Amino acid sequence: MKYFWQLSNSAAAIYGAAVVGLSAILMHLWQGSLSAEAIARLLSALAMLAFHTVALLMLGQTQSAAKLTKLVALLWHLGLWCFVWTILAGVFALPFYYSQLAPIGGQLFIAAWLLLAITAWRRS
Repeated sequence: MKYFWQLSNSAAAIYGAAVVGLSAILMHLWQGSLSAEAIARLLSALAMLAFHTVALLMLGQTQSAAKLTKLVALLWHLGLWCFVWTILAGVFALPFYYSQLAPIGGQLFIAAWLLLAITAWRRS
């Protein structure tokens, strides 16, 4: 666990680059070839990715040694992979598409946010 925050921050920075890259590709390459429903799904996935990327980077700045805080970050990472990959894989017919993972990703997000609320009380 020595490098946990370095790995988390690096992954979050890559997520940030992915948000910018995918947004540009969506507007320049895919805009005319995707249905309105597919674009809405992609925008939802990109919004979740962007929002949680910022949250992960902010949490990573704390460099907290608390296991509960690290669990929050881990759940956010897992939630992003489950939710965002499922949306992208569904829209573009990518491998390893399991529609059941998106709701699991959403539940991981909710659990992480609730754990973050608990950490505020455990620190004091």
